[in-house]
Amino acid sequence: MIGKKIEKMFNEPTENLMIPASNVAIVHEEDNLVHAILVLSSSGYQTIPVLDNENRVRGLISISNIVTNPHELSIFDEDTLSQIKVSEVMNQIVPILFDNYNLEEVLRLLINNNFICITHKNGYFVGIIPRKVVMERFTHIAHNLENIYELKEK
Repeated sequence: MIGKKIEKMFNEPTENLMIPASNVAIVHEEDNLVHAILVLSSSGYQTIPVLDNENRVRGLISISNIVTNPHELSIFDEDTLSQIKVSEVMNQIVPILFDNYNLEEVLRLLINNNFICITHKNGYFVGIIPRKVVMERFTHIAHNLENIYELKEK
């Protein structure tokens, strides 16, 4: 269990760890792979969420998913890429938490993931919590804990 004082410091300056969906690069499962490559390359992210037409999370897509699949695609074969949908090569294993998440759940999932997708209980995509934001918060704690609290060994 995370101590209350650590959690209080972690939530400074704000409890909101999430980047809202409106600021997250995404593709839809019906988009073709040319579009996915353009979004991935222009966003600068390695992996982005895949949504359905009702804005529910369906998977994740990366350049790696595109080039290491049964189709043996090349990112330079635009004709073939334009005929294949994102849903055919996306990773369907997605780290997801509901929007009432707690810090321990976030930390557990971020151990093996660069970000966590946050949804409402109906699956509607709300945003992501990136590992970078959490690491910045813990760096702040590591640098300031002894300035704020007097620590004694038990």
